[in-house]
This record gives sequence, C-alpha cells and structure tokens, in this order.
Amino acid sequence: MQFKNPTSLVDEPSQPGPERRTPANQQQNKGPRSRWKILGALVLLCCIAIGGFFIIRGDLSSTPSVPGVDNGGAITLSKPWCAAPSALSTSFAGTSLSGHAENAVWSAGANQVTYWDGHGWSIVYQPPSQQDVLRSLAEVAPNNVWLVGEQVTNGLPSHTLTIHWSGSGWQVVKSPDAVAGGKNTLVAVAGSSANDVWAVGFVVPPKGAISPLIEHWNGTQWSLVTPRGSLTGAQFTATKALSSTDVWAVGYQSILVSGKTLNQPVTEHWNGKNWSAVTNPDLRSSGGGSLYGVGGSSANDLWAVGSANQGMLTEHWDGKSWSVIASPSVAPDSGNWLASVAASAPDNVWAVGRVGNASSGFQSFIEHWDGHQWQVVQDPDPGAGELDSVTALGNQFWIVGLPKASGGHAFIETLCP
Repeated sequence: MQFKNPTSLVDEPSQPGPERRTPANQQQNKGPRSRWKILGALVLLCCIAIGGFFIIRGDLSSTPSVPGVDNGGAITLSKPWCAAPSALSTSFAGTSLSGHAENAVWSAGANQVTYWDGHGWSIVYQPPSQQDVLRSLAEVAPNNVWLVGEQVTNGLPSHTLTIHWSGSGWQVVKSPDAVAGGKNTLVAVAGSSANDVWAVGFVVPPKGAISPLIEHWNGTQWSLVTPRGSLTGAQFTATKALSSTDVWAVGYQSILVSGKTLNQPVTEHWNGKNWSAVTNPDLRSSGGGSLYGVGGSSANDLWAVGSANQGMLTEHWDGKSWSVIASPSVAPDSGNWLASVAASAPDNVWAVGRVGNASSGFQSFIEHWDGHQWQVVQDPDPGAGELDSVTALGNQFWIVGLPKASGGHAFIETLCP
C-alpha cells in the first residue's frame, strides 16, 4: 500500500479546458461591456475555485495528532485498519502472531493459543499447568507450529519450555536448560524448515549476570548453541530465520558507562556454521538503546526496532551494516517502545508499539515506512493500547495488542489490502 502526503491527496485546481467555439454572428455582437462582464465572471470563478482548493487542502493537512508524538505530516487514512471478520470473545488472549495465510492465523498469549480459520476464533491449546508460560509461537508449516516459553517455579529456578503442533495434537518436547538452578527463559522462536528451528531468550544464574540463550531444533532434538562475542549482561528478545544459513537474533546488553548502567543494542547472525556478533550502532553517547523486534522482506533489507533514549528506535540492515534510521519523535517517556516490525516489500514496512505517558498511561503507536521515511499512522480504535506483534499475512498486516484500559482482553486489527 502506497501513501501520499496529506497535502497531495487533492488534485491541483483544474486548468481551463479547450476553448469553446462561438458562432461568428454571436462573436461579432459582443461589445467591450459584454467582454468585461465575461472577464469579471471568469476571475470570480477562478477565485472561488482556488479558495476552495486551499480550504480543502488545509483541512486535509490538519490531521489529528497523537498525544506525545511530534507527528508533523502524520497520515490518517479513512479506514486504515479493519477488524477481523468476527468479533473476539473475552477469552481471546495473545501477544504473538504467526501464519502463512489470511484464513489460518495463530495467536499465543501467556496461557493459551487461539486459531483463526477464516470464520472464527477458537481456543486450540491451553497449558496443563499455570506454571507453563507461553512467550512466542512460529508456524513453520500448517502442521508444524512451535511454542516457546518457560516453566516457572515458586523460586528462582525456571526451565525452558518448547511445545509442538504436528497437525493432530500438541506435545511438550524436552529442551535443555543452560543454567542449573537458575532462570531459563525462551522468548522468541523462528524456523525455515521442519529440521531447522531456532529459539532465543536469556538465562539468569543463581549467581552472576544475565546472559543470552540460543537453542536449535534439528528435526530430532533441541540443543544449546553458544553465541559468539562478549555478551555478559545481554539477552535476546527476537529472532528472524530467512534460511538455514541466514538467521538473526537481536536484543540488548547492559553495560557500565561512567558509573551509569546503559543498554546497548545487540545483533548476532548465523551463517550456517556458527553465530557471530555483528557491529551495531553505538548508542552510548545518546543514552543507550534496546532492540525488541526484527523483521524484513529479504536478506539485504531487514529492520530491527526497539527504544532509545526514551524514544523510538529503528535500525536497518542493507546487507552490509546496521544503521539507525530516524523515527518520528515522541515525548520522552520510559514507556515508549516499538515491539515488532513486519514487511512485505522495501516500501511497505510496519512497526508497532506504544507511547507512554506518566499522567495518562499509554496508547498504541503505529508507523509506516514508504521506502523513504517513517510516518505515524493514526489508530482509529480509541481503546487500543499496547501493540505487541505485527505480521504480514497475504495482502494484509495483522496486529495483536492489549487495550489501554485494564481488565480488557487482547484484540486483533488488520490492515485492509
């Protein structure tokens, strides 16, 4: 979907059309006074047309503003989002989305999985124990879906959790812990084939600093894989698998700068043989930053999103290096972040998250990349709050999020094609 600047949505005033031919006897009968009347009428009509144009132009360019967002030039479409075809029940829950078609969508929340079959939503899985917490899901194929998370306990220890859908049932699959007696958490999963699935997260040992966690499914079992580089104090928050030789993991690392703890974005890449750290823009001088989502349309066109210096952070991979791309400015707040990004083409990228406000809570934040710049897009749902995941499904983009008011249920929005 292409977007225009609001001021270009109205055509320029039309130019005079072809001159109308008048019978010769009528032309001869027109004297100077008649010609002056005609000229005056034409001038008046031009003034009305031009004045009307600027009134319409001014009206369209004054788009509603998002509180806390400097959205000069923000785009507001008449119906940018449309609800999923069937109303959601209050039992719906979801913070993660995945699917390959508009009539086959999976959504996972902390305690259940729901499925859209093109006609309605239904609960298809609930963990047998409340101590099983679901963090993310990924559909490799219609009969191959993975859930990851953690099995919590009353104390510090927790265990990695991996659950598989085979097309006929759900089954918990054994996965290793990286640290005995510590917190072992998987927060994101992605796969390129049935025997090549990656899950990432973090571990907190009984003593010592947090560290990243990577596990791999080879079609038979899960195994621990060691990332490269100095990653003490780091954790992974998202992963993207483009192929068996092109996998990304992103997150952030807590570092000490002049006696102050700051977060610095972290990216790692799998080339088919090993993981290696990829240089990320150094944000220490501007207050640091964190990455929470990664997505893109090709190996040379990836996006990573998160937060930086209490604002929004978007980074782009062009096949050679990561660079920070300016995102619309927002009022500084610790609750500002972009959680997820998805793309169908280099000029059609969507990122979602939330804008925090100490006095009024938070509200949804949506931005679109048209190939040249990011622009804020108004969310027409006044109750929309935190947006957690966006994914491309056919010609549509689907978003799952949580309402601004407490006690509500998760909701789905879809961008109409």
